[in-house]
Amino acid sequence: MVASNAEIRVEKSELIERLKAEMGYSEEEAARVVDAMLESITESLSKGDKINLPGIGTMAVVEHAPRKGEDPHPGREIKFSPGKRLKDALTSLDFITKSLE
Repeated sequence: MVASNAEIRVEKSELIERLKAEMGYSEEEAARVVDAMLESITESLSKGDKINLPGIGTMAVVEHAPRKGEDPHPGREIKFSPGKRLKDALTSLDFITKSLE
């Protein structure tokens, strides 16, 4: 649990380091795993798929008016800024994302 409102960021390099430490992967192996996961997530979202990561959450592309998200912990705002690759993949779509069921 986080005790402050400080922003918490997990960088790609941290994910790689975690894989190296916990799985015994080399730097190259860990980087390939992280890259493959990120590529898979980006590809799935760009096709309009819904991604469910148990214990983490669900991701899907939906269109709605901009709004401010609120963390279940009072006073903490939720922010998500998609990276350039994800933005490019999503803006290149020629379909309207199917609604979530």
